[in-house]
Amino acid sequence: TKGALSCGEIFALTLNLIAIFLYCMNYYIVEPSSTTYVNYLGGHDAMSGLLIGMMPWAASVSSVFYSYWTNRTFRQPLLCSSALMVSGNLIYACAYDQKSLGMALVGRFMTGLGAPKCIVRRYMADTTPLIVRTSVNAAFGMMIAVGSAMGPASAVFLDKLKLTFYFKRLDIVIHVNGMTG
Repeated sequence: TKGALSCGEIFALTLNLIAIFLYCMNYYIVEPSSTTYVNYLGGHDAMSGLLIGMMPWAASVSSVFYSYWTNRTFRQPLLCSSALMVSGNLIYACAYDQKSLGMALVGRFMTGLGAPKCIVRRYMADTTPLIVRTSVNAAFGMMIAVGSAMGPASAVFLDKLKLTFYFKRLDIVIHVNGMTG
């Protein structure tokens, strides 16, 4: 039927919505423990605001580049976004073992550079038929809300679950707990 999405389009749209969910969850996961983490890393309480603020500041910078890049393609910007988010999260988590506030700030900044919001918005605007665009935008809003709610909830859960991963070949230790997200 006219306006219906194909299986490939549904799959691509689902991946984009999952990216938004994970970004919003990632953004809010640090809030419950940011002050504790900053103190552990040797910073003052006020630095927790900077730790939280690094991500949206970087996202505002990267959105200009992603907006331009998505004039030509969507796949490469989304892959770049994902790589930046994963790398940023790994650096943020490694800051725990290194006791480095600077490393945590760089990790949050890199995660913010990976913000996929403008990519997904542009994808929805350019690829979804008008007849389903309202539903797709509602799903976008729902993913933002659920991801934003799941972030702090995940931090509370992770605070009870303390894991350590050793990567001997890379000489990296990653701690997963309520502080490192």
